[in-house]
Amino acid sequence: MVYIIPLSEEEKMSIIAGLRSSVPGTRLITLRKLQEICENRPEAILYMDAYDKNTLNEIITLLNHIIEYDPDEVIRREAMITLEKLKKALGAKFTTYVPICNNCKNPVDLGWEYCANCGAEIDKMVFEEEVRRCKNCNKYIFDTWLYCTHCGVKLKEEVEEELRCPNCKRPIQPDWLVCPYCGHRLKRKP
Repeated sequence: MVYIIPLSEEEKMSIIAGLRSSVPGTRLITLRKLQEICENRPEAILYMDAYDKNTLNEIITLLNHIIEYDPDEVIRREAMITLEKLKKALGAKFTTYVPICNNCKNPVDLGWEYCANCGAEIDKMVFEEEVRRCKNCNKYIFDTWLYCTHCGVKLKEEVEEELRCPNCKRPIQPDWLVCPYCGHRLKRKP
């Protein structure tokens, strides 16, 4: 069973703003972030295709614009790679389960207390597929959560921690020499 953790509105707007940016480095980082989402969370792309086609179409339009008009060859190449990974994510063949509100039939997030559309209490809903509950507070949880969003109890041990810049604490790639967010030198050239 695969649970969907959709992209937040903040993530979607950050991607769009990054693709529109006049700063080449920002466009490049955004393209790589989008590639990472396509590879690691293809269900989030499928969710956007099902429930937020406008944003998905805008992202695809911006990628095509970068491919055709960006003056930087590296960024054009990264945009082509990103578009291919996006297409692959949209063509992913696996079953996904999105919890649906029993009252209004809109998708709900198990971290919510109430449906954002109709206000129905999520804790009292019965879902089509079996959904786990927290052993501490008995509220619905996703299998991918490390901590319960309702009571904060640790659900499972953390997986490999991602690298972070020691200065700004943002995620970084192991091969970066300089943090693209704050300019902190991460390591010396070999």
